Amino acid sequence: MMSAVTADTLHTTTGPDAVPSYRERTQHTITLARPCGPLVVDVWEPAIPADVAPILLIHGWGGTGSYWHETAFELSIGAKVIVPDLPGTGRSQPVCQTQRLADQVETLINLLDELEVERVQVVGHSMGGAMALLLAAAQPQRVERLILTSLSFFLTHLQKRVYQGVMSVFKASMGLRRPWMISVPGLTQAMAKRYFHNVPENPTLLRRGLRDFLELDAGTAIACADDAPTDAIPEAGARVTAPVMLIACRQDRVMPPENVAFTAQTIPNCQVRWIEDCGHMPMLEKPDEFLTLLRSFLRIGTIA
Repeated sequence: MMSAVTADTLHTTTGPDAVPSYRERTQHTITLARPCGPLVVDVWEPAIPADVAPILLIHGWGGTGSYWHETAFELSIGAKVIVPDLPGTGRSQPVCQTQRLADQVETLINLLDELEVERVQVVGHSMGGAMALLLAAAQPQRVERLILTSLSFFLTHLQKRVYQGVMSVFKASMGLRRPWMISVPGLTQAMAKRYFHNVPENPTLLRRGLRDFLELDAGTAIACADDAPTDAIPEAGARVTAPVMLIACRQDRVMPPENVAFTAQTIPNCQVRWIEDCGHMPMLEKPDEFLTLLRSFLRIGTIA
């Protein structure tokens, strides 16, 4: 059931000197009623009509769809772009029960059903990449192309234990979060150093990232973090039939770059592209290079 539909027109450029690639975009925000709570989704309509599958952007753990904003705007020149806040994050709250990784994937499938999307191109970031693999393995007939960003599989049990140790710190911090922390001097910079190689000089962006973390549903965040080491993710990767691009960042402190080759070997028909001098968030740290890779692989309408 769909409710509370709003629409906004963004980035309008008109007149004789207007650049065609920046023509008017329309972004609609829709709220879908789900058993677990609301699902809020931004849908960007294409500026250039094209017979291509929509693009689904899936955010990672600790974030929301907000960090996809500029990526969605650029891709929507020639494709519909769908950007949800996953249940338990951002605007898709409150949730009436904890959402695990499998629940999030089910929500994504239901979202595509609700929007009557028969074929889709998927871009997943970090844990969103894991969800993208699970989605593609569950519905191979639906996923046309798949881009995994900042995702790698665990090589050893030791790596899983290290991950669990790091996440235990974040999980413990869930009970300590307070809204006023957004104003603590230096806290946004300290958090950002884990995710960026060169921290952007953009205080608004950094504050938004910290705010997203402070507002996460604790139960859902912990459950999804606990599910990340499951063997179901690489097993799903091994079953994917769609073409896959894996975008890896050389200075990623979250997903080990040394695991990329193993990850690519596990996934059939997977090509790897590296971004140098970049951390875990290439869409924010190296947006132009990141978009170039996306455009080279996804099917997107272009100006004649």
